[in-house]
Amino acid sequence: MENALFVVCLGAAICLLTVSPGAAEPGSLQKVCGDLKFPEGPAWDGKGTLYFSNCSVDTISRLGPDGAFMFEWMKGSDAPEKSPFRKTNGITVHRDGSLFICDYGLNAIVRVDPQTKKGEVYADRCDGEPFKGPNDLAFDPAGNLYFTDPVGSGRDNPVGCVYRVDAATRKVTRVATGMAFPNGLAFTADARYLYVCESHQNRVVRFPVNRDGSLGKMELFADLSPNGPGEPDGMAVDASGRLWVTHFGAHSVLVIEPDGRIVQRIEVPHTEGNGYGPTNIEFAGPDLKTVYITDPGSAALFRMRSEVPGLPLFCSPMDRRGTQ
Repeated sequence: MENALFVVCLGAAICLLTVSPGAAEPGSLQKVCGDLKFPEGPAWDGKGTLYFSNCSVDTISRLGPDGAFMFEWMKGSDAPEKSPFRKTNGITVHRDGSLFICDYGLNAIVRVDPQTKKGEVYADRCDGEPFKGPNDLAFDPAGNLYFTDPVGSGRDNPVGCVYRVDAATRKVTRVATGMAFPNGLAFTADARYLYVCESHQNRVVRFPVNRDGSLGKMELFADLSPNGPGEPDGMAVDASGRLWVTHFGAHSVLVIEPDGRIVQRIEVPHTEGNGYGPTNIEFAGPDLKTVYITDPGSAALFRMRSEVPGLPLFCSPMDRRGTQ
């Protein structure tokens, strides 16, 4: 039986209710929804809802329980009274249910309550210097927030940074610099290392995490040059310690062992001649074995089943490790 699609108008937005005949088989991609506008930043709330950005039209979409999909769940605006954000990219969900958003219009990290749709600027500068355009973000076990700020950086101008926001004081510290477009990031299970995709170098690097939250010397983790043109984008870690990297230039997801070996390449469909590839990835579902992939190359959200569950994100609703 093919998916049934129902359209319900809710004011200015459109809610699409998709009834799926069943979950995708392990390893096979299933298209969830299409006609998206440069989708990015999938974020699972632990209760059945996935949020993600549509970067080119400044909206956040919501895929709810039972497949209820709303393209324009929230819309960005330059007017603060209309929306707490302008242009969203990476999103993550805090244990308290709030959305933490990389806003490259405000050049800030924005926190949004999904119930009220009200928000606040959580951080927007370091030592008086405004951020250039936050991209992706991750919490450590204590709830300190790390995020990449790549705008304006590249091979010839490696000025991209990683910042840390202290959970207790909101003090912002620059913990890494000199990078050629730092992008997706993720912690290892023991939080001893932070992985970062350095997109314009077509590689994944990692940093030792010091006891005070600062980062040690950058180390090469995986050189992705043999896997086509750049650029690695978003990432997620599974329970076995493997890194799943969405490779924008190679139209694929690369699965990388903890020793840096690429052991699997998952091809993601795309329109012929479209240079875009997948942007980000998130483990979801009650068992964290449902993998969601945002893909501008086909203007779609895909999902697949993994035999290995994802690693619960620190300080997320699925994190049972007890830290706040």
